Amino acid sequence: MKDYSLKDGVKKSSKEVETDQYPKSYIIWLVIGILIFIPTLIIAHKHQLSGFQLHIFRDLNNLSNSFKTPALVLTEGLGAGYAIAICVIAAALFKRYKLAWRFFVAAGAAGVLLEIAKKVAKEPRPAALLHNNLHIRAVETGLNSYPSGHQTMATALALTLWLVLPKKWRWVCIVWLVVVAVSRIYVGDHTPNDVLGGFATGLIIICILRLLPQKFARKVHLDTNESLLEKGF
Repeated sequence: MKDYSLKDGVKKSSKEVETDQYPKSYIIWLVIGILIFIPTLIIAHKHQLSGFQLHIFRDLNNLSNSFKTPALVLTEGLGAGYAIAICVIAAALFKRYKLAWRFFVAAGAAGVLLEIAKKVAKEPRPAALLHNNLHIRAVETGLNSYPSGHQTMATALALTLWLVLPKKWRWVCIVWLVVVAVSRIYVGDHTPNDVLGGFATGLIIICILRLLPQKFARKVHLDTNESLLEKGF
């Protein structure tokens, strides 16, 4: 079995090196994502908005209408197609093609899991659940509410950005996720459970991309986080 020499003089086998490619943190976060995703999917499938969830929804949805325009701008700019385009194009303009590719793949994969979850949950929008007894500040064409597509995309993009940001700037990603979550509830398009499910959906995809089999990951340029800021492909 071939050996690999490390900087500290310690040698590891190829099997051990291969194992090191899968950070334990990604496995832990994948489990957390699944543990959030499954219960929220079950809740959504019940087609009810009541109890503590309804209380949170009312508190945010009943906020002043003066926040309507900022909320609509932020929710579209940070969690829709605009956000995907901005992230991909910005990274490409600086010749960080691996980062641009990771943004694109993360958003695309999240979209696939998102659509599967929507078909399983088949949850009506809050307007239908509450018989229009709410403030409707945006109209979505999709009938299925769970999980929030905007929150899913925001999570996939923000967590990809998290991988390349210095630690002192990672709070930006957290603010990004919170702003989108609050805005989706405020405009009346989603329940708290929907946005939580959207976060779980995006988180699961980010972890799966990092835990892909190494031979396959290398071929599709998804094998490391460290190279995301390198120029070129």
